[in-house]
Amino acid sequence: MKEATSTGADRRSGERTGGLDQFAERHRGGYRSVGDMAYEVLRDAILEGALPPGTKLRQETLAESIGISRLPIRSALIQLESDGLVEFHARRGAVVRALSIDEANEVYLLRILLEREALRLSMQEMTDEKLASLRELARHADATEEGSDFVEARTNFYAALYGASERPVMWEMLEQLRLKLGRYVLGWRMVHSNGHHHTHEQLVDVIAKGDADHAASVLEHHLEHVREGVLDLLRAELDNAS
Repeated sequence: MKEATSTGADRRSGERTGGLDQFAERHRGGYRSVGDMAYEVLRDAILEGALPPGTKLRQETLAESIGISRLPIRSALIQLESDGLVEFHARRGAVVRALSIDEANEVYLLRILLEREALRLSMQEMTDEKLASLRELARHADATEEGSDFVEARTNFYAALYGASERPVMWEMLEQLRLKLGRYVLGWRMVHSNGHHHTHEQLVDVIAKGDADHAASVLEHHLEHVREGVLDLLRAELDNAS
């Protein structure tokens, strides 16, 4: 019985990883390395739900599905582990990581603390040129509804807002926290995009007024609102899994 169950699980895992060619096609071309492409393909597949939590990530299968060798797959999985999206088990190998309710809450607690401070520091350095650039990035992020394009647009906006080049350590910490729940944020965005009460451009409007306390409060309220939606999705996923 155990052997049959394992075979069924392996088959389901193979079906999931078999659809990676569409993600690979998205990232072909350009000047990125094969390792970069492998990382972005697997990251997008996880964030967009093509590789759900618990999926076994067999290097041979992934390499064949993407059309590359195993070596960049191994490197990509290690990088994804540092992002909190993949975990390695002694017997099962690499699997897509599942988060608990408590872990998700902790991620948002840390995000609120760090992002409020990052916003305050950024507002101390704000210029008219930076504000104009942020507004353009905000419009693009608000116009992009789903998928990797939304992830990239949102990342570009917050990298500019929080000064990724000026504070690389803080930005790296924030990006790792954001990636851990990126899949759930995408799911929440797709469900609630029409009635979304907060936009990136509205945040820029608040920042433009120069009141750091008010801006930080608006940002925190937004993060708390998204957290509740993400936790609802996570609870539903855990219920289905049980």
